[in-house]
This record gives sequence, C-alpha cells and structure tokens, in this order.
Amino acid sequence: SFVATNLRSLEPGLDAGNLKVASLNVLNYFNTIDNNGSICGPNGNLGCRGADSDVEFERQKAKTVAAIVEMDADIVGLMEIENNGFSTGSAIADLVSAINAIMGEGTYSIVNPGAPIGTDAITVAFIYKPSVVSLNGAAQILDSSNSITDQDGPLFLDTRNRPALVQEFALTENGETLVIGVNHFKSKGSSCDSQGDPDTGDGQGNCNITRTRAAQALSAFISTQFPEKATLIIGDLNAYAKEDPINALEQAGYTNLVNHFGGAEAYSYSFVGQSGYLDHALANASALDKVVDVAEWHINADEPIILDYNVEFKAPVNVTNFYAADAYRMSDHDPVLIALLLEAESLA
Repeated sequence: SFVATNLRSLEPGLDAGNLKVASLNVLNYFNTIDNNGSICGPNGNLGCRGADSDVEFERQKAKTVAAIVEMDADIVGLMEIENNGFSTGSAIADLVSAINAIMGEGTYSIVNPGAPIGTDAITVAFIYKPSVVSLNGAAQILDSSNSITDQDGPLFLDTRNRPALVQEFALTENGETLVIGVNHFKSKGSSCDSQGDPDTGDGQGNCNITRTRAAQALSAFISTQFPEKATLIIGDLNAYAKEDPINALEQAGYTNLVNHFGGAEAYSYSFVGQSGYLDHALANASALDKVVDVAEWHINADEPIILDYNVEFKAPVNVTNFYAADAYRMSDHDPVLIALLLEAESLA
C-alpha cells in the first residue's frame, strides 16, 4: 500500500513582494566537457566536472534552465558554475543564453566582475533582470587578499572557500537598494587536517573552523564595504542551521531567514537519509523588515538520483524513461527563494 504524502509542487510557493531573489547550486554546470583532462579552471590546469559528454550537457542544461525559468527570480545567485569567465563562450553565458531563448532576449544579464573569481574550477555568480534592477556600483570580491586577519593570518582562505561575490542592486521602480553576497564555503567532504582544522567528532564535520572564520570575515567585509546597507547573505555555506558558521553570522546581526519563515523542519538537502539545509538566506537588521517571505522549492532533495541528467550507471531504457527536461533533480540542493518589499521612504 503506497500513499503519496509529499507531492511535487509545480512552482515555488512564495508570497509576493516587489523583488524576488533566489539562491541555486547548479551542481557543476560546465560547458567544458569532462574528458578526464586537466583543462578546466581559470588557469586551465584543473580537472573538469559536470557533464561527461555533449548528450549529458544538453540534458543538464535543459533541467537547469527549466528550474530558473520557473523560479522567475529577479536576481539569482549561483554556485558551482564553471569558473571560465563571464564573456561569450563561458558556462554562465551559455546558461543565460538558453534561459533568454525561452524568456525573451535580454531577460537576464550577468554580473561581470571582469575576471574569473578565484582559482578553483567552480565559482559563484549572479544573474539578474535589468528590467527590474540595475547594478549600483562595481561588484566586490572577498578573498584572502582583503580578508580581515588575526595571528593565524587571513580569516577567509580562498584556497578552501570559493571567494565571495558581493553586489549592490537598485530597484528600478523606486531606486531602493539591496546588497547581496553569494557564497560557497568549504565543503565537509575533504580534510583540513593540514590547516589544523580536523573533524573533531562534534557533528560539524571537516573544516568547521575554516567555514566559521570565513563567516566572520564575510560579515566584517560587508559591513566595511557597505555600511548601514540592507544586506542578504545567500549561498551554499556547507553548514547546517545550528553549526558555528551560522552562529557566527547570527552573532554579527544576521537573521537566519529559512528558520525564521520555515521553522525547525525546513530542509534543502538530504544526505544518508537525513534532511537539513546547507543553503542559506540571512538578512541583516536593515533588510529583515523588508523580507516578505522565504521558501525552499523542493525540486531536488526529495527526488531520486536516477532522474538526473547523467547517463552512466543506468540501463539504456532508463536513460530515456526516467529523464524529463524539467526542473526535478536538476541538482542535489533545493533552491532558496526570498521575496522582499523595497519601499521608498516617504519625504512627508
């Protein structure tokens, strides 16, 4: 006897404001095919990730585009996109071109910081709707070179964490501004023992100190570069809600919006049968009263891996039967969406 108790949602359930922001881990969206050569990364010396063939890439692209089109966010922060620049021929340009082919030419533009971000094979990025928001100043990047330091050196290690990208946006309808930082902290999947940051067995996994110091550096960087500005921190922080990196951001004055709106049962990720969220949206005090709603769109965490774009390890009939060019299982992380109401202050 089977009972359906967790039905798919066809679209994100989110109350409306006048600005919608999304955070999405695109699970290694590379338009350089992974052929086992060290040809990826800004210096062309790293292994590629993502699709292993043109067929897989087209399947991956279709699912990624479907998710972004359906979310229809005004600003989207991306993680795990290939770090091969932002101009024509790059992974992000390829993705935006495919989205705009469906939504209309010029629907989305790319925040281009002018050069690849960091040295890893993957990076963070922003796309946005120029009809809704404009860029207010140049993008800022946090890495080891401009991090706050202590006796142990920079708190933000860009050899472990992907550099953070921070951009101030202005809402076209009234000029109100919002600063957003998109981030991808060090994962739990590999050791930081050589940095004196082992898995201590407290449940926070490898590299907890590395992530916590990155969180401290991030809040300090934003408060210095954008003092008194309404700010969101989004992205895959590779830390669950009660772990030290999130506590560090809360101590710096940020509110965990996923918990604030979704409660203790919120989740965006499933690992060995347990659910939680590594995908965060946090607001400082100036932004908190502008947030209308926050939602996780469960298109990935609840979906079986067999529905993804990959063709290996599947019977030939299942490569076809279990694939659809839709949003479901386009990644392993659910997107997080934030609705805000940015209102111009009255002069009366």
